[in-house]
Amino acid sequence: MLKVLAVIGIVLGSLLLLALIILNIFLFVPFRYKIGGSNKDKLYFYFLTSFFLSFFRLKIYYKEEMGYVAIRLFGIKIIDKTFPELIELVEKLSEKFSKKDKKSDKETEETSKTDDASLEADTIPETDTEEYTITEEEVEEFLNEPDEIDEMNAFEKNITFLSSIKDFILNIKKKWYNFKRFVKEKIDQWNKIKKYIKYYWKVLNHPSVKPTLKLFWDLMIKMMKHVWPRKWRLKIKYGDEDPYLTGKVHGYICMARGLFQREIDFTPVWDENIFEFDGYVKGRIQLIVFLMFAFKIFANRHLRKLVILIIKGGKIRGRK
Repeated sequence: MLKVLAVIGIVLGSLLLLALIILNIFLFVPFRYKIGGSNKDKLYFYFLTSFFLSFFRLKIYYKEEMGYVAIRLFGIKIIDKTFPELIELVEKLSEKFSKKDKKSDKETEETSKTDDASLEADTIPETDTEEYTITEEEVEEFLNEPDEIDEMNAFEKNITFLSSIKDFILNIKKKWYNFKRFVKEKIDQWNKIKKYIKYYWKVLNHPSVKPTLKLFWDLMIKMMKHVWPRKWRLKIKYGDEDPYLTGKVHGYICMARGLFQREIDFTPVWDENIFEFDGYVKGRIQLIVFLMFAFKIFANRHLRKLVILIIKGGKIRGRK
């Protein structure tokens, strides 16, 4: 009996130890990611993530008008097939851009046609010709045409006059009602906004909020530093027929070099329209960092309340 219990204890202990080892692997071993692409010959981009010496590997990529997704576990292919949704998305985007180009071409053609028509209208001779002249008989006939009001008697004229005044007053009344309703809606919206502003202003002016916001900001900075790519390579070849625009882009690239403290291989082209890029970014993410971030938020009472306040939009403890 004791031997059986000892064996069961050893098995349970080994299973517990194995579970702890697997948990520590998931928490402390980083997920490595790599994002890259190029459009030199054909559009090509990919997203690659791996875990624990590439025992798990996921790759999503698009190349030569085909999308693929591949998953490997311990070097064995689990999934390796095309990704039709990605292909359809790229095709839809290309169709939208082509439609926009066609619309712009049609608009330019229509504007050119209207300009031509206006030019033709301007070229009509100012001298009167037989085609554009109006005779005195036509003028007298137009002036002597009977009017509907002239054919009415006095009673019908009064009725039409009063009905027109009635329609005019009803139209003004309707417009005034719509204007009052519009003003009332805007006033109600402004009162709600004022209510939220006062509430958030009181919350943000509380003495405990300032150190809480500082802690939240520090956590966000640490999170961004953790997620930020550790390695990258970028090659850009850009050119425009306007040299001023090319020089402006070159200046922005130089600013980005100093801001990100990375070398960007930029090649300006001054005599043609061209845009080519080729590069990648690499980094890593640890689950323990996200768990620590969530724990620090939960452990700080004021920060926890502030996060709940932001998520629920001020609707806490019956406040609306």
